[in-house]
Amino acid sequence: MYKNILLAVDGSENNSIAVKDAVCIAKSMGAKLTAIHVMAGADLKTNAFGGDVSASERADIAQKSANEAFKEVKYLSEKAGVEVKMITVGGTPANEIVKISDQYDLIVCGSLGATGLSKVFMGSVSEALVRHSKCAVLVSRRP
Repeated sequence: MYKNILLAVDGSENNSIAVKDAVCIAKSMGAKLTAIHVMAGADLKTNAFGGDVSASERADIAQKSANEAFKEVKYLSEKAGVEVKMITVGGTPANEIVKISDQYDLIVCGSLGATGLSKVFMGSVSEALVRHSKCAVLVSRRP
């Protein structure tokens, strides 16, 4: 049923169940799996002291963030024998994912993101994906 799956990865603890779900679905359906990590521009503009960050520092921060976010994806996909393509882009997470949603049959995301929003509400990114994506969206959450 699903041939191309996009996994939204933010590196948060809440995202772990989405990673497991995406790998499991990809394995069971023989689907291609792509994991995307979106670096919000605001995260890259200033350092811990409020000073401007150089282009090389921004690239380093983005690479470290992506490596951390993809760590579990790499581990679980290798363990399951699922090939995964990993991409990192800059921008607003929901906007960047929605832009490419027409290339996929399914988007898998966590219900809460790195911001640690209240467990009563769906995260803003997952809500935007459900409302605006051009494909099916699975919002994974802990029981």
